[in-house]
This record gives sequence, structure tokens and C-alpha cells, in this order.
Amino acid sequence: MILKPRHANRHLASQPHKSLPNRWQKLGALAAACVLAVLPVNAKAESVFDPLLRILLPFYQPSDKSTQDNSAQSDDSAQDDSFTHENEQTTPNAQHTNDIHADEGDDAWFQHADDGSDDAYLPADGIEADTPKKGVIRHNEAQAKRVASGEFGVEDLPDELFDELIVAFDTTPMIDSPDLEALLYAEFAADRGNPEQALTIYKAESFKQNATPVFERALGLSIEYEEPAVSLAFATAWQMRNPEHIPAWFYVTHLAIKAGDYDQAAKMLAMILQYDPHSDLSQIFTGILPNAPADQRALFVALQDVDGADNASVSVLRAGLLMRLSEYQAALLHINHALTLEPANLALINLKIDILQSLGDTDALWQFIHAKRSELPHEHSLYLYEIRTLINQGDLMGAWRLLQEALAHTQNADVMLLGGLVALDVGDYHAAIDLMKSLTQVPEFRSQAHYYLGIGYERLGDLAHARTHYEKVDDYEHVLDARTKVVGFYLLENRVDAAMATLVRLRDDYEMLAADSYILQAEIHLRQNDKEAAKDLLTVATRQYPDDDRLLYASFQLLENELTADEKRQAVAKLLELDGYNPRYQLMNARLILADNPNDAPALATAQNISLIGVDDPLYDSALQLESLVVLSEHALKQGDYQAVIDMLQMPYDVAPSVQTGVLLLRAYQGLGDDGMVAELLADLQARFGTAQSTPVQGQGF
Repeated sequence: MILKPRHANRHLASQPHKSLPNRWQKLGALAAACVLAVLPVNAKAESVFDPLLRILLPFYQPSDKSTQDNSAQSDDSAQDDSFTHENEQTTPNAQHTNDIHADEGDDAWFQHADDGSDDAYLPADGIEADTPKKGVIRHNEAQAKRVASGEFGVEDLPDELFDELIVAFDTTPMIDSPDLEALLYAEFAADRGNPEQALTIYKAESFKQNATPVFERALGLSIEYEEPAVSLAFATAWQMRNPEHIPAWFYVTHLAIKAGDYDQAAKMLAMILQYDPHSDLSQIFTGILPNAPADQRALFVALQDVDGADNASVSVLRAGLLMRLSEYQAALLHINHALTLEPANLALINLKIDILQSLGDTDALWQFIHAKRSELPHEHSLYLYEIRTLINQGDLMGAWRLLQEALAHTQNADVMLLGGLVALDVGDYHAAIDLMKSLTQVPEFRSQAHYYLGIGYERLGDLAHARTHYEKVDDYEHVLDARTKVVGFYLLENRVDAAMATLVRLRDDYEMLAADSYILQAEIHLRQNDKEAAKDLLTVATRQYPDDDRLLYASFQLLENELTADEKRQAVAKLLELDGYNPRYQLMNARLILADNPNDAPALATAQNISLIGVDDPLYDSALQLESLVVLSEHALKQGDYQAVIDMLQMPYDVAPSVQTGVLLLRAYQGLGDDGMVAELLADLQARFGTAQSTPVQGQGF
């Protein structure tokens, strides 16, 4: 039978029964089995499902129902006649209603859920309506007396708590422990996107005896779907109903801070510290400190009355609030007090380092770090802080010396990895290899270690060992680069078949890298002057991965000279559809537009913007920047602005000469009539590329 408090659950009785989705059919059967297990109709069914219920419901306590039922019947037969007659008057149509209930079949328990009123309460099948349980009545009378006596301090509570207190004290349960049917229905409601209904039931059931797991489930749903103030009201009411439940004190404190009720939070903190002055309060404050300066100040003021002299967490909270308020000197006082209580706490050490950094007191910062390093010689994080600072300052040799000291005192994997990387950077390849070999025995670092071992051996010129380690790399961050190097090593040995097999294995093992594998394989075919093989391979790849823009782009580059203008526009439109923010595709589109309309302002603006992408921008690509300058130079030549061409291309040609930029420069100097520069540039082109009249030879650039 679903149990609901008055005023809170009346709407449930009128809810129509809905068929469960197919994926819940098995769970529905399980729910029916659980219902039969808890109804006092069949003692054998209960014993059958006891093991399952222990798994599903941590609070479930099996008992001998048959014995309890016989005992209950004996007690009922001895009840006072006047009580029975009084109950009969309140339910004059009980016999008629029970007949209807019996005719409705399996859905009756849902259809006749309590409407929250005191009239015509229909019990579950197997429990007589005119024999209420004495224990329940005595329990409710006791609750009423406790509320009336003011034991729970109702008159002192804010208004938003009253609804939750109604749930706590205005409930007429048929059983003292949570109702399994009600909990199943609540979980179904939560899963079907009706958290309000689920919360109503869960909250009601949580106020019964031995219902801590139900309360925690209800509180989790409340935090997820309700405002912090509502969650706080529920948690406060439950904590008052269960004053000995210590974790609830922490829940209420956390929610009070989250809801901005700092006075209640301070009172709860004082209560916790009175119970245990050294309690760890860090989980209470994690991730919920206010962001607004006014709220930060209000919380700090509320904490002034909390006696946290013996609790580091309180001092840390005060220091953190003051740091957010930019009151660093005051924050330093509180963090120093916390460190006197817990001198080896790394979180406190790091907070003091942050405060000293904010103060800009470099001398005090390093003095503190060195002192703590002496106190905690085996604590690797203190070494890493200073090592990373030296690296950021560009002092790699200083970082390497400190790393060697750290390695002598610690055997931490992070220190070893950083040591290997710094050793590679300073050129101590043998030391780097020794460190990385040790890391291959640590599972979470094994793949990275093989990757950097490959780099170490490659820099030593030992390509055989380098390839062996590159082939053992299997993490997504490094596997593509490692396998690409393996392909390069095979091509150095002219072992094309082995290189191709490596690429095939790469896409078989890592489907997300299939496009990269196909593109590199097509590039190898092109280097062998086998354009047809490259074309066939890319055709297969684009059919298998039609939405991969890189494959389409590679195919476009390969077939560009064979495509009509309309086919080029269609291909570029598809590329922009797949990745409209790719500057390479934007430039391709601008080039096509300018071919039809040399003065198209948006297309020229696109090329101009791409040419101005800075080197610190993630989108920067030197080849793409040069290509955009070529587009702009071609337009400038058509406009007769020869000096603009020279300004854009002279420096790129000096840095990385190419036929395309050389020819454009040659035409610009010819347009200016500068015969001296024409002769000089023509001689340079002939020396570099054989002939100035040769057609630009462009690589595919996949």
C-alpha cells in the first residue's frame, strides 16, 4: 500500500495508471514480486524474496510474518468493542468498497491510493479495515505530545520548514518501516521524468523508522531538482526528526551555506565542533563557497562566533574567504594557524603558497617552500612546484639538477616522467632512457614511457630501438605520431609493404584514426607516382566515412585539376557544411569566389583575416598564411598594385623560396619596370628551380 502524508500527496490518488515502457517490463515483474513479498498474505513468498530484497533495499529487515500475523489477530480479537464500533462508523461502506477493490485486480493498489483525507481509508488486501494497529496509534499520539511540548522547537523555525514538518509529524503510516511498493513507484516516477512525484513519496517514506537510505535518496533528488532552500528545509526537518544522525548535521550545514543561510550554517558548525572539535569539515565547504563579495563577507562574519581554535578546516575556510576578498595579510594569519594544527597537510601548504604568491612576497614564498621541503623530504609535490617554476623561467639546467635531487628522495612516477622529459630537453638522452625504462613498469605511464623512449633512441640515432618502442605506444594522445614515425622508418629502409601494413593495422586498431591512416597511405601512393591507387583508396575511404572533411579535402586536392568549376564549388560547399570554421576551407571558398568576381569584398576580407592570424593562435598555419598572401597578391596584380605584391611576398620568399611566390614577385618587379630586380630574381629562380618558366610544382600537402 502506498503511504502518503496528508496535504502532501493528495494528487497521487487521482493519477491514471499508465503502462510501463517495454524496457521496464522485467522491472515491473520484479516490482510485482516485491509487492507480493511485503504484503502479509503469503509467508512463503516473503521468504523466497528475502535475499533479493536485501540486495535491492539496504534498509530491508526480514521477519517472520506468519508469527506476527497470528499475534496481531489475537490482539485484534481482544480489542475493546467500543473502539471497533467507532471504527465501523467511520467506514460504513467498507464491505461494499472491499467488493469493488477485489474486482479490480492487479491495479487496485494503485487506483485506491490514499487521497490524504481521514475518510474511508482502504487498507491492502489481507488487512481488515476495522482492526487498526495499536502500536501505530500510540506512536502517533507520542509524536503529537512531543510536538505539543515544543521539543522540536517548531515555533522557532522559519516558515519554509513547516511543509516538511507536516511530512514528519502528520503522517499516518500502516507500517513503521518504508513501504516497498511506494519506493518502487517513486523510483519509476523519477525514471519517467516525474521527480516531483518521486520526491513527494520519498520524502514521506524517509520519515519512517530505519529509513536513512531513503532519506539520502530523497535528498539527492531534492538537490538535483529543487532549489537549495527547499533542500535545506527538507534536510533540516529530517535532522530534527533524527537528531542523533551525525551525517545529517553535515548535510544541513552544507546546504545552509549553499542556500545562503549563513547563520544556520554557523549554528550547525558550532554543534558539530562541540561534538568533535577536530572533525574534518573539508567536504562541507567543497565547491560551494559564495562568489559574490557581499555573500563572502556575510559568511565570514557568521563564522566569527564559531569556536574553531582547534579545527584547521575552520581556519582554512576563513583564510579562503579573506583571500577571495583580497585581504591577503589577514588570510595569512588564519592559514598560519591552520598549519600549526596540521603542519604536514599539503592542501594547507598549497593554500599558503597561493596567498604568498598573491602578496608578491617572493622571498617569503621560497623560504616557506624550502622549509617545508626540509620537513617533508619525501613529499614530491613540493619539489614539483619549484621544478615547474624553474621550467617556466627557462632555467632547464636548474630544473634538471633539482629533479635529480627529487629523484634521490622520492620514487614518484610524476617526478620520473618530468625528469625524463627535462633530460630529453637538455640533451641527456641516456639519463632520459633510464628513467623512462623504469616507467614502463607502471601501467598508467607505460605507453607514454615507450613514446619518449622512442624519442630518446631516435635522437641517439638508434632507429631500430626507436621503432620498437614506438610500436608499443597505444594511448590516443601519442599513438598517431608514434605510428607515423614507424611508417617513416620503414620508408627509410624502402620497406613500403611494411609501412602500408602499419597504416592498415592503425585503422583496424583505432577507428577514430582511420582517416589519418587513409590520407597518409594515399600520400605514399602519390610519392610512388601511383595516382590511380591514391584515387581508388580515397574513394573507398570517403564512401566509408562520408562525413569526414579531411578525406574529402584530400580527395579535392588530388582531383582539383580534373574537376569542373561547378564540381569544385560543390566540394567546397560540402567542406564548409562539415566544418564551416576551418580557415583552410574558408580560403578555398574565397579563391573560387574571386575567380568569378575579383572584387568581391567579403572574399577579400576572408583572405585578409586569414593572413593576419597570429603565431600564438591555435588556428595558425604558416603554409595557410602564405596561401592567403598569394590570393591577396594575385588580386593586387590584377589591380596593378605591384608594390603591395612585393610588400606581401618578398619576406616569405626570402625565408622559404618557392616557385609560386617567386613568379608573382617577378611579375610585380616587371610591372614596376625594375629591371635590376627582375634580372636578380630570374637568376635566383633559375639557380633554385632550374627555369623561371617552369610551372609551380606543388605537393599534395595532405
